Amino acid sequence: MVVEAGGEQLSDSAVAFLQLLSPTNASKSTNSLSKRLDELRRLVLLESLPRAQHEAALIRPLVWKLLLRLHIPPTSSSGAHAGGPSTTATPGDTLHPLLSAETYYQLLLKPPSPMYQKISNDTFRTLATDKEFREKVGEERLIRCLEAFVWRQLDAAGDSSSAQSTPPIDPGTPYVQGMNVLAAPFLYVLPTQLESFACFATFIENQAPRYVRPTLEGVHAGLHLVDLALQALDPPLYAHLLSSNLTAELYAFPSILTFCACTPPLEEVLELWDFLLAWGVGLNVLAVVAQLFIMRDELLASTSPMKLLRTFPPLKTREIVPLTVQFVADCSTELYSAIVRHPWDDTLVLDK
Repeated sequence: MVVEAGGEQLSDSAVAFLQLLSPTNASKSTNSLSKRLDELRRLVLLESLPRAQHEAALIRPLVWKLLLRLHIPPTSSSGAHAGGPSTTATPGDTLHPLLSAETYYQLLLKPPSPMYQKISNDTFRTLATDKEFREKVGEERLIRCLEAFVWRQLDAAGDSSSAQSTPPIDPGTPYVQGMNVLAAPFLYVLPTQLESFACFATFIENQAPRYVRPTLEGVHAGLHLVDLALQALDPPLYAHLLSSNLTAELYAFPSILTFCACTPPLEEVLELWDFLLAWGVGLNVLAVVAQLFIMRDELLASTSPMKLLRTFPPLKTREIVPLTVQFVADCSTELYSAIVRHPWDDTLVLDK
């Protein structure tokens, strides 16, 4: 069967993804949404999204929105890790509240937020060396997305009728370091600014709220878990780095803070995020360990390993993901659980 999009023939892999993402009426009646999601996650792991630009541009936005559960209106029991402000739909709704054009437009009409200057100080250097990102997205769209997110948090904090009694984001600090980089992939991938904002907001509020609190508690937990995972998975490499007084706090902070979005090239970041969104963003901890493992020989041979770790080598996602999956199997149950839960679970307590 030959399938075309925009006059270009699609590969068998692209067709497989599209069949899952846009099932026929018959397949809708026989396959539950949860089964489709399970199959999509398996396909992301075993096949990866097609790398052809026209195929990725068609498929990745659909995959990300589905994995972030933006295809259905949320309920109080929808399975999100941490509920953001005003995301529970009212009975009869067929559209996710974050995809409401009117609500987004009202956020854009607001004046500069209290965080505007801080946002502006960060956005101009976001992926500054990636020419394609700068041309496709630009600084104005990035500021617009972050400002809308800030106002969403501030409005929720001032809404006494909000169902969210304990917001996952600190309304006193609705923007922190690193959020500009986390917004960048969504603005690059999604076809509209509204969809980019919706994906970014649900990612922050539901997937990684502990990463954007003033103390960056989730980030520091992730860094501690890098040390614990490296010690468990590769004791000689861990001991070698520790002999130079190197812990993850010193060399892995940007990679943990941004879920590796700080390390080029962007296309590899997007492919890694396909995997993280499918299987849990906390697994970025093991993706960082995988990057260390790829550098293992050079690190062990170096008397000054920090020189190698100051700037991580370009991402090679198709080497990183198989190693990450291998490490999942090698981790203890307790360590794996902590890695998965640390971006969102406030009940998690890590041994020092």
